[in-house]
Amino acid sequence: MVRGLYAAASGMVAGMIRQDVIAQNLANVDTPGYKKDVALVGSFADEMAVRVENQGRWRLARSVPIGSLGSGAYVRGTGFDRSEGPIIETGALLDLAIRGEGYFVVQTPEGEAYTRSGSFTLNSRGELVTMDGMQVLGEAGPIVIPSGGTVEVHGDGRVTAGGQALGRLRLVAFDDPFSLRKMGAGLFAAPAGAAHAAQAAVVRQGFLEMSNVTAVTEMVQMIAGMRAYETCQRVIWFLDQTLDKAINDVGRVA
Repeated sequence: MVRGLYAAASGMVAGMIRQDVIAQNLANVDTPGYKKDVALVGSFADEMAVRVENQGRWRLARSVPIGSLGSGAYVRGTGFDRSEGPIIETGALLDLAIRGEGYFVVQTPEGEAYTRSGSFTLNSRGELVTMDGMQVLGEAGPIVIPSGGTVEVHGDGRVTAGGQALGRLRLVAFDDPFSLRKMGAGLFAAPAGAAHAAQAAVVRQGFLEMSNVTAVTEMVQMIAGMRAYETCQRVIWFLDQTLDKAINDVGRVA
């Protein structure tokens, strides 16, 4: 019975963590390039339950398996959904979206990082940077855009202004996308040497890839999680009442 209390309580804890993950996704439903998180829920190791039977004329005992007995659930980690989000047209010349598998490369204080969020701007030196001021890297380093002239970004990542070639955006992909980990602010990190040139990626100027979070789906999952949480609460209440009866009433001398 106490095992049931632990199993129900662990289910409530796992449910709270899942609700936090869903709330984080909903908070970023309009964040360009955001990839939704997914709580990875597992179960504690099962135990085989057996019953003991007597058989034969000598009443020999034998154990007979009757099935597995669970020990509760836990969240073993958080992953994220790498699927492409919807691409919307903004018309801004420095808004860029990648169609297909690929990431922009940016320079951070911790080294190179990768992003699908193409909401870029220029700093005081005319360098293409993220909204947080980090340089967007081309194949030959930071891309500098002179003042005046119309900036054009081609599908293969080439950047020109007034007909002058300014460089090519560095677009990378990963053979093992699970090697990526979130850094926050729409950035991802990967082990050294994991990135290689993205061959099939197409850059679209004047567009942004939005979050791949679907609000309706997340709300449905949140409601389902709340119901599961309430079910675990009721199980704990029932077991508490049963324990109370067993301790205080069973065996009471009339």
